[in-house]
Amino acid sequence: MIATPSHVIDDIGMTAFLAELVRAPSVNPPGGEGPVAVSMAAKLRALGFETTTVEAAPGRPSVIGRLAGSGDGPTLLFNGHMDVQPPGHHWTRDPFAATVEGRRLYGQGAMDMKAGLTAIVFAVDSLRRAGRRLAGDVLVTAVADEVCGGHLGTGHLVAEGLVRADMAVVCEPTGDTVRVAHRGALWLEIEVAGKSAHGGRPWLGVNAVSKAARIVTAIEDELVPSLQDRTHPLLPAPTINIGALEGGTKINLVADRAVIQIDRRLMPGEDEDAAEAEITDLCARLSAADGEDWSVEVKRLMHVTPGEIDPEAPIVKACRAAHRAVTGEDAAIGSTAGFEDAHFLLDAGIPTAMYGPYRRTEPDEDPHFTVSGMADESVDLDDVARAARVYAQLMIDLLGDAT
Repeated sequence: MIATPSHVIDDIGMTAFLAELVRAPSVNPPGGEGPVAVSMAAKLRALGFETTTVEAAPGRPSVIGRLAGSGDGPTLLFNGHMDVQPPGHHWTRDPFAATVEGRRLYGQGAMDMKAGLTAIVFAVDSLRRAGRRLAGDVLVTAVADEVCGGHLGTGHLVAEGLVRADMAVVCEPTGDTVRVAHRGALWLEIEVAGKSAHGGRPWLGVNAVSKAARIVTAIEDELVPSLQDRTHPLLPAPTINIGALEGGTKINLVADRAVIQIDRRLMPGEDEDAAEAEITDLCARLSAADGEDWSVEVKRLMHVTPGEIDPEAPIVKACRAAHRAVTGEDAAIGSTAGFEDAHFLLDAGIPTAMYGPYRRTEPDEDPHFTVSGMADESVDLDDVARAARVYAQLMIDLLGDAT
């Protein structure tokens, strides 16, 4: 057992449950969150939650669990995603074996964010075994699809009116920081149409790959530098990443089609339609100024709204206070350059902070340094237990002790 003066965490059970979640691959795309949803629902029911499983699309479940309090307090939501990034290359361990070495568990999604789901569960478990009862309700949503935008997970639950709470915590790995802002994302696909011809007579065609290269160059030379003037007190400037470029069918044919995929990250206050128009206008200008006959079509693949909350909001202060009560240390105010599900909750009027298990270090300081998407992703089990204790304290502070 791991203990603080008020919260005892079942370390053996916590480690076993996290390993169970990691051993259930839920890579997105395509998703496959089903086995994780089964484990989460069963564990929540064992702790006294009423659970419902909702599918926004076949095979894409999200679990809603409610632990009713005495009825005299507010509702606190804990949100976590069940899907994980693809494991990629260069792993030195089986990414889905949940290997434990010392106090560290390795596996795809171990940190991002099956550790957060585990911490939620064992926070409630610690209160239950201590005989503590809350005045308010605990709501848990274990959701699908966050990795690819969240529209089949948290977005669906919010749109269907299935999530109602007075405040929320998104249990992303933040470590010694309470995050209050995240960037949004606009994913675009640019399709360039040229004209095919034999490679021995390229002047008879219009090479779509060459035109796509011109678009990429213009984006990097013109648009990217212009974004650096857009600032935010906590977030990096907007960015554009050329994520994919493909075209052509054969080495001795002039390519009549090319496709560019772009990841445009948005800051709070930026309009996604305006950001898309910047790309569309640039493409149209290049096509119109060219003497050859080619066309461009820009398609929106996905959009995630940026999100932010006032650092002085009560839920942020409560997270920082619970962190200090458990650790004796102050939690910094921070942000993430990625996108999160928090914006769905914020847009629904639910004050939301981001806080979860992770010990923030730098690559040159920590041989176990890991972030989402890296090979050999791992989490320190002591950090998971610490987050569980903070969540338990947060429940008592915000929902009231009705014991």
